[in-house]
Amino acid sequence: MRELTQSEQQHHADEVAKQGYSIMEGAIDRDFRSALLEEFEHLEQVRPGGDLAPAPFSGYVTRRWFDVLNDGDIWQRVATHPWIMAVLPKLLGDGFLLSTMGTAIIGPGEDAQPLHVDDGVYAFPRPHPNLVCNTMWAISDFTAESGATMVVPESNNWDHDPVLNEKYDAIPVEMPAGSIAFVLGTCYHGAGKNATDTDRVALTINYCSGSMRQQENLMLGVHPERMMTFPRELQDILGFKICKGAGHLFATDPRSEMGRHYGPGNPDDPYLNRRSALHSERVKRKTRQES
Repeated sequence: MRELTQSEQQHHADEVAKQGYSIMEGAIDRDFRSALLEEFEHLEQVRPGGDLAPAPFSGYVTRRWFDVLNDGDIWQRVATHPWIMAVLPKLLGDGFLLSTMGTAIIGPGEDAQPLHVDDGVYAFPRPHPNLVCNTMWAISDFTAESGATMVVPESNNWDHDPVLNEKYDAIPVEMPAGSIAFVLGTCYHGAGKNATDTDRVALTINYCSGSMRQQENLMLGVHPERMMTFPRELQDILGFKICKGAGHLFATDPRSEMGRHYGPGNPDDPYLNRRSALHSERVKRKTRQES
């Protein structure tokens, strides 16, 4: 896959800042989409109907699977899509985290989701710095009829969250299969009504500022031995990378402590080597004190 140019990255960042969302077409090639569809079939076999019970907000005929980093390895590629990783630092700053990831497969006849904001979980008064950015993956075409995500343009700049049952001028984020849309955490949005006879197939991959708590407890949800096999870039956005001094263990990178218990990962990793040396020095010091 080609890299996004600096001008393309800035274009998406500027669009998000102005209107709350931006669309990247051609972000998911045909082979990637086919592999994801195969993964969805597997998930349907092992966890039929998704991981959430039917409900007004999450949907009655919508399949939402979570905890997917414990499923196929393809989810590791999803979490670190290079185009997303290139744009997000401009929206959330360095040290951003993967917050939650899963499917949003909207079945025929599903009603529209209530308009909401994704950073409402933090209950921060507006305006505030960017805390969350969601990415909507169109595995099938997003159309007004099929349930394309509805957004209220420029609502990201308003000083209040949406009011339940109030009417807003929402428009569908229409985009061809293979596209990814950034939707800022302050932008009013919600899944649209699926008035067709086929599924609207999508992913929602959500990221947050490194200073915020992730919605999904990913550090606990993935076994450390599996976590140590992940690429370093993925480990970083799961919480291994220190952000603004927060998240350390023994004043150093937390992956070093994980490596000591569950395997070294890359033996040339300077963080692991430093942590190992610190541990050895503590053992020697304790031995001298006890003797």
